[in-house]
Amino acid sequence: MITQRGFAVVFSGVLLVTSGFVWANFYLTTLGVYLIIGLVVTLPLFALTANIAGIQIDREIDKVKVFSGDFVRVRVTVHNTSRRHFDFIEIWDQYPETWILAIGENFIASRIEPGSSITFSYILQARMRGRYNLGPTDVVMRDRLGLHYYKRTLEAETEILVYPTWKDVRRMEALGKQRQLGLMFGAHRTKIVGMGTDFAGFREYVPGDPFRLIDWKTSAKRGDLVVRQFEQEKNIQVVCMVDTSGSMGNGYPENTKLEYAIRAAVLLTHLGLERKDLVGTCVFSEIVHSYVPPATSPNHMYNVLESLAMASPSGWGDYESAVSYVVEQTRKRSLFIFFTDMEESPAPLLNAMKTIVANGHRAQVISPFGPWFEAPVGQFGPVEKVLSEAVSEELWERRRKISRALAKFNISVVNVGPEDFLPTIIKTYEEAKQRGVAMF
Repeated sequence: MITQRGFAVVFSGVLLVTSGFVWANFYLTTLGVYLIIGLVVTLPLFALTANIAGIQIDREIDKVKVFSGDFVRVRVTVHNTSRRHFDFIEIWDQYPETWILAIGENFIASRIEPGSSITFSYILQARMRGRYNLGPTDVVMRDRLGLHYYKRTLEAETEILVYPTWKDVRRMEALGKQRQLGLMFGAHRTKIVGMGTDFAGFREYVPGDPFRLIDWKTSAKRGDLVVRQFEQEKNIQVVCMVDTSGSMGNGYPENTKLEYAIRAAVLLTHLGLERKDLVGTCVFSEIVHSYVPPATSPNHMYNVLESLAMASPSGWGDYESAVSYVVEQTRKRSLFIFFTDMEESPAPLLNAMKTIVANGHRAQVISPFGPWFEAPVGQFGPVEKVLSEAVSEELWERRRKISRALAKFNISVVNVGPEDFLPTIIKTYEEAKQRGVAMF
């Protein structure tokens, strides 16, 4: 193929030939003909020698699973297994368009001798969760004058799984975990009177109580036998129901309603595992895309992250099928926390909640309100502002009706925006722990 420099030579040749005829200048005409013929003759000769089948590529990365926002180091080694040398060869290693090239360059232009290798490296930043491929790699060979080139694509690819962002967990840990959460939201453990380690108070002695529980000093002061009581901490079981219907994809890029729902599910799972609770995750739209049952195994967090990493907004939300699927596999009493914008028909949601209550479970709806995730009203013109306010009022009234219907089943709906989404989920979890909802 002809390079830009080659096309410049052709254009110059045509221009010289034309000028030679116009001015009746034999030398200009001859020079132009030589340029054109020279380029045309060297093209097939270059094609005969352009054999880069001996070029092989090895790509190495420091990790195949990363969190959104993390960096990936890529190291590419080019091997020349043929017996010929290449005066000028270019290697271009492709990477996803949504990623950022942080350090270095993803290409190299160099001379390579027979049987030798050259290496280059660069660092990428993964911006969006999901499954991506590094590659393919383009190998470009040019002639000495830079007039022709030959391109070959090596299809070797390296797969990388990008988990949802972990920055919310890091931020929470930086705040001092339970100490700061207690100040902000009133962190409490679920406690019942039993054989625990935390002192709860005294009560009168009842025949049959172990003698070791009698507090003799207090009994002497009161004149009656009293025993010590202790608090026993209990755990709860939570199931995050993440709605991935098409409407959940609305909002700013990387900050859609679905992205906030996924971040909330990650944060809630981490909180639960830190406090020995069981937290599961169900990702659904018109079908159940994935379900990770509640567990406390060492790999549970990574199973949840992989499930959420592949979530994408599409279709519509079938609440009834999703709830039936999870309830069939959930024997212990659980708290179902829904992350949904409730923009589907309310009847399936109400039927799903009936199924949850009928099976002895509890439910809570954390609902992102669409207009709060769209462009701020201040950025609209007068007409757009009036229309957006009308739509917001209509959607709000619709949500109020759904909330009143769910309240009959003792199910509350919390409307959230980008600013209060994550604090709300933390507060909801803390309140559930305090009330002892869905203990097992």
